[in-house]
Amino acid sequence: MAAWWELVLQFLLGILMQIGQILGVQFLNIGVLWQLLPVYTGWFAVQFITGHTEGKADWFLNGFSLLWVGFQLGEYIIQNFFTDPFIIFKTIAVVILFIYAVFVMRLTLLNKDVSKYLARIGEVSAINIAAMLFIQDLLVINNWVQGIQLVIGFILLYGLLDYLIIKAVDYIYEKAKIPMIEAEKEVKPRYERITKPAPRVPRPPARPPATRKPPATRPRPPPTAAPRPPSPPPATKPVTKKEVK
Repeated sequence: MAAWWELVLQFLLGILMQIGQILGVQFLNIGVLWQLLPVYTGWFAVQFITGHTEGKADWFLNGFSLLWVGFQLGEYIIQNFFTDPFIIFKTIAVVILFIYAVFVMRLTLLNKDVSKYLARIGEVSAINIAAMLFIQDLLVINNWVQGIQLVIGFILLYGLLDYLIIKAVDYIYEKAKIPMIEAEKEVKPRYERITKPAPRVPRPPARPPATRKPPATRPRPPPTAAPRPPSPPPATKPVTKKEVK
């Protein structure tokens, strides 16, 4: 019976072999590479354009990319429905992919904070690649141990790739002296801003009557006497000429 460290070593070597299988299937087959090229270019482009500071529009489009990959895999399932022995499990996987895509897009439209963890470009791209490789039978699994090794190898490989893309974007921004894009501020949805009234500001409590000051009044000017009408001129007697004797 082999020692425990030999079993661990065999398991780790199996993970390395599965990583080699993942890379070989993609880069030694031009058709598969051509099919996955938009996923890789979109992954790097989103990180570069946003300065790995994604916003709600990016999360929504990432969810839509999941939906688009689901449509492509749905076409594969329809064409191989009666020939693939694992078609039921693959159909369930595609349905789950559809539900996840719609769920992510809905969370983004509702302005939920959890969408930035579920719809990030790194995780979405890895899910798209895994779905396309597994469902189209490009990765061969003979037993459950090999399946576990393949899943661990896939997570390690694309976690490392996501880290390298982030560092490459930081290096390009630093060398080109491009200012990093600031994270967008949280904005409420438009319908919420329109339908919900503004919060009322509480009024200060009124003072009790004993301490209330009388309202300030201006002093009234003193009343002025009404102007008197002008007095009539004094009456004069008519002057008559005296007779000369």
